[in-house]
Amino acid sequence: VKLLGLPADKIDVTPLGYDRTMFRPMPAEDIAAFKAKKGLPERFWLYLGTLEPRKNLVTLMNAYAKLPKNKRLPLVLAGGKGWDYEPIFQAIEQHKLTDEVTTPGFIPSEDMALWYNSAEIFVYPSVFEGFGLPVLEAMACGTPVITSNVSSLPEVAEGAGLTLPPHEVDTWVSALSQAYDDETWRAAASTAGLRKAAQFTWENTAKLTLESYQKALA
Repeated sequence: VKLLGLPADKIDVTPLGYDRTMFRPMPAEDIAAFKAKKGLPERFWLYLGTLEPRKNLVTLMNAYAKLPKNKRLPLVLAGGKGWDYEPIFQAIEQHKLTDEVTTPGFIPSEDMALWYNSAEIFVYPSVFEGFGLPVLEAMACGTPVITSNVSSLPEVAEGAGLTLPPHEVDTWVSALSQAYDDETWRAAASTAGLRKAAQFTWENTAKLTLESYQKALA
């Protein structure tokens, strides 16, 4: 409405869904086996997505670096390199985080649910998303989520995970500190995320899309 100057009654919103057979809480023994296979620590934080400017990962590095060393978990930035990815790696070097931040590269789709399940929290500081499917997938796996409060992300995560101003470094520091210390919050966010994720189905996407076409053709 704001960007294109279109009337609100000309716009229909059709949220996405997710594969419920793939993205779900997994047995502890499967997660333990995956961590052993990948050499992952017992506790770590995860980002999963393309490494590119709109994902706002330099802000995440700045916040992560401000945490005391004994108050931050190893951080995995998983995903392929997109355009202008170099500043992300420069920030890792600048803050001397090469021993704590790992970049395993592209993640095959068949492994994604295991990565989500293995992580203690999922962090996604993006400044623009068409929908924010990784956030939904992480919530569907029962992983607590910290994400931005802009673009489409609040529609997915609000009421379940923490939604933060994307460029306020100190706010991200506080949220990561809470995620590290507060087991009660992690459990509550996991439960709320599962409940919120259940609202997003491909059946509903299809229904709303069909209704939009019918309205346009009427």
